[in-house]
This record gives sequence, structure tokens and C-alpha cells, in this order.
Amino acid sequence: MNRIVACRVLPVLLLLCLGVSDGRAQPAGQPAVGGQTSGAQITNITAPGNLESTATLGCITLDRAAAKNNPVDLFLAARACINAGCFEAAAPLYVFAVLYGHFDMDRVADESAHQAIGAVRMEIYGDLSKTQETAFNAQLKLTVHDPKAHAAFCTVASRIGPPDYFPRYMIQHGMGAFLGKGGDRLVKEFNPAVTWSKLMKDQMKCPV
Repeated sequence: MNRIVACRVLPVLLLLCLGVSDGRAQPAGQPAVGGQTSGAQITNITAPGNLESTATLGCITLDRAAAKNNPVDLFLAARACINAGCFEAAAPLYVFAVLYGHFDMDRVADESAHQAIGAVRMEIYGDLSKTQETAFNAQLKLTVHDPKAHAAFCTVASRIGPPDYFPRYMIQHGMGAFLGKGGDRLVKEFNPAVTWSKLMKDQMKCPV
């Protein structure tokens, strides 16, 4: 079982950073509708848009990411960097994806949809080798514990700012997508500026 370790400076984001995967999840990019059938003839059906990526970034550095990139885009970019052996680039992308994921959890009303972040991490990182896992965990710790690396992350994260996309990937992961609930399924009176500032200051320990 792979475990992707996070940092003590992310108290609320900690559970999201503690990526746990057993390698059995289907790869990201699977059809939005359909499912995998086991020997017991059990079919898992997903809603259109569930865990969807909206941009193929490849391995990039965090400063090339944009507010329109959802966590799935960013997690996939981080995995591309891991595959290329660029762990220094992968770690900030991963942490920023978790940050965006937590922002989306705060604004998506359907609590069952919040499991999207854990599900997509299982899909993307479930087959990391032990060598990749060890190197990536080490870089994650450095990203958030090393003052210079942490300051660099905060600078770029502040410049990119809060998400500028509709969290369809998460909404379509929840039960509301199957129950046909109308509306945008977002929390009423959600304040993006306040939420972003709180996440950056209280969770990421970045100056705001």
C-alpha cells in the first residue's frame, strides 16, 4: 500500500495529503459513464464529468499552472513529473492540488462528493513504485518544511490565486449527481476570498 505523506504545517489538509492507495483503482481518464464489472458481475457506474480533467498539462512547474486548472489536472501533472523523475516539480503541484481540493470541499454542498479528492489520488498514484513513493514523500516534506521551498511555494500559490473553474469533477462524484438534484449544488453565500485567505494563512502558513 502506497502512502503519500504530508506535513505537520497543514493541520486541516493533512488527511487529504495522506494519500492512501492500494493500486487497484482504475487509471485516471477512464470513461465518465460506464464501469468495471467484476467476476461477481458488479458494475460501478459514474456520472458524466466525474473526476474529469479539463487540461492536459504534462510535467510542468507550479508557476506554469493556472487558476483554471482543477485538482485532477494538477494531480496528473504531478504524476507526469514523477514519471519523469522530476520530484522537485511534482511536490508543489501535488500540494497545490490538495489546496484547491480543500477549497472545493468548502464550496460543494454535497458532502458525499468530497470523496472525489481521495478517489482521484488513488487512481493517479496507486501504482507508484516503492522508489518513486520514497523520493516523492521526501520532496513533499521538503516543500512544506524547508523555509526556502515553502516560501517559494507560497509566492507562486499567492500569484495564481483561488480556483477559477466550476468544480464539476467533484460535484459529479457525489450522490447528488445520481439523484438529479438541480441548481449548481454549491454552498449558498460561499465567500471565495475569505476561504482562500483562510486556507493560505491558517493551513498553508503562507503570508496573505
